[in-house]
Amino acid sequence: MANNFWPHLPLNIPYSPGIAHWWDPMWWVFQIVVMTTLLITLRKVALDIDRERGEKRSPQSPR
Repeated sequence: MANNFWPHLPLNIPYSPGIAHWWDPMWWVFQIVVMTTLLITLRKVALDIDRERGEKRSPQSPR
């Protein structure tokens, strides 16, 4: 039974016994950084849109 839980580079490297041990942790770090950046960017965009809608609405109906 193969251990397919951890992600791995889906390329066969000729004359190589396998992928180096540092690849798995670095892949997870890369994914965490990319996903965190995406979430922060989407949050900033959503807050900017909400702020613009609030500014357009506020003179008409004060809260």
